[in-house]
Amino acid sequence: MTRAVPPAPPSALAEALAQTFADRPERERIVIRSRQGARDVFTGDRLAAEAGAVARALRGWLGPGAHSLVLALPAGAEFVVTLLGGLLAGVTLVPVPVPRPGSHSDRFRHIAADSRAAAVLCLPAHAEAVAAALALDGTPPCPVATLPLDPARLPDPVRPAAAPDLPVAVIQYTSGSTRLPRGVRVTPDNILANAALVARCWGMDEQARFVNWLPHYHDMGLMGGILYPLLCGGFSAQMSPLDFIRRPALWLEAIAAERAGFSGGPAFAFADCLRRIAPDAAAALDLTCWRRAFIGAEPVPAGLPAAFHAHFAAAGLAHEAVFACYGMAEMTLFAAGLPGADRPPPAPPAARAVAPCRLTPELGAGLAIVDPIARTRRPEGAEGEIWLRGPSRGAGYLGLPGDTAETFGAALDDPSDGSGWLRTGDLGVIAEDALYVTGRIKDVVFCNGRTLAAPEIEWLACGSSEVLNPMAAAVFMPDPARGGQAVLLAELRLGETPPDPDTLRQTIRRAVTGEWGLDLVEILFLPRGRLPRTSSGKIRRRAAAELWRDGAWPPETVPSVKEMPECPS
Repeated sequence: MTRAVPPAPPSALAEALAQTFADRPERERIVIRSRQGARDVFTGDRLAAEAGAVARALRGWLGPGAHSLVLALPAGAEFVVTLLGGLLAGVTLVPVPVPRPGSHSDRFRHIAADSRAAAVLCLPAHAEAVAAALALDGTPPCPVATLPLDPARLPDPVRPAAAPDLPVAVIQYTSGSTRLPRGVRVTPDNILANAALVARCWGMDEQARFVNWLPHYHDMGLMGGILYPLLCGGFSAQMSPLDFIRRPALWLEAIAAERAGFSGGPAFAFADCLRRIAPDAAAALDLTCWRRAFIGAEPVPAGLPAAFHAHFAAAGLAHEAVFACYGMAEMTLFAAGLPGADRPPPAPPAARAVAPCRLTPELGAGLAIVDPIARTRRPEGAEGEIWLRGPSRGAGYLGLPGDTAETFGAALDDPSDGSGWLRTGDLGVIAEDALYVTGRIKDVVFCNGRTLAAPEIEWLACGSSEVLNPMAAAVFMPDPARGGQAVLLAELRLGETPPDPDTLRQTIRRAVTGEWGLDLVEILFLPRGRLPRTSSGKIRRRAAAELWRDGAWPPETVPSVKEMPECPS
């Protein structure tokens, strides 16, 4: 039963969104595009009315105090309106993918319990799968509520045990490898600060037009694709991620149709476009509008931006439009990467395999390359751990004070260099006003006294054949305590099989041994999609290693899909 509740003082984020809706209320702000190109248009007026109605319904249902809600909604109008309504209402939102029917992972239940959710919101069609996922290991931690929000059938929400120490707009769960995911607390001020940083660095203003196909529950799609275009007063067209997977050309066709200047995605998406859009189809597009084609979410191969531009140059895509960027949920989203007309300088030796993320003085001031043991800055051109700081840094991990202190409260050995750094766990190099993201501290292989980044080994190994995908591979040490040996699990491109698997293995071994003296003790070729991934599509190497050590992959050259275990996303 609902009751009259006085609205809580709005956050600066809620005020900024409301102001966007009110400015030129007849203007298109968000469009939901179907696969066939149909447009469901949300003007400022419509967003204000529908998100405002959701906000009032949430306040009446949840009552006073701080509340969190899990949003298990597919991409589309329902998610966008509920997201904005929740932010207007001051509710902490926890976006997650809809659980698959029959899922045996306890990830969904963990997130609902860990976030202390008042309820999970979903569509009626997904209620059964959501309820099953919540009850997987026992009593559900919270009830399930379905849209639309009808006061007559809303369940009693779980009441919060205590108020948080500061307002939290979004809890963004980072994908775990060997343990359950951790919730990053992102405040309204973090979102506003990072949106403003992107606006300054990329020139995103009220004229900005954005196309977003990225998962709406992931920081890159949620913050960059939905909230930031709104906060700068611009426009976004939203697509389903499934449409991109089915046919990548739909993404570029939407950019051309919407005359969008801003759109991007992970490296694999750009590589897929190169493979699956023929040159004549590429030339038929009009991409003269696309000024910010950003590649992020994973280390970007050095030649990918130039190759993508060359493939789509006939469509009018400018060379300077395609660029690498870097960020993470713990930093709300964005930390480095700019478009630029100048050719990048030669990369330092430790970073020749990856594309540069250009830096402004402002970005450079919030970034350091650090010796993770000594906690001192590394000189220019030397590899170390990437540390970040600034107003975009999140408020820590939910319920994990030890992890929060270690990751979000790092300090350099030099007291004059300040504290409050965020340890990213990523390896990188700074040279010539550019950041090169070279790998992960824990995604490395030790060999002959050297520390090798897993992506570099994967790119060399999978470059031995066109049937292999270098961005869908996992290299790891079979015994973490013993260097000099590694295992390679490599996915085949869709519909491909190696003509002579044993010969290909020999070729790969020769290449890797010749480059680093590393012994690949086992090489397995897997069907596409079998390696475990994060919500943004990154390969979870530690999870793949644990599956291998547990004998989850049989030794056949190319196991059939029926023989393979279900890998968690």
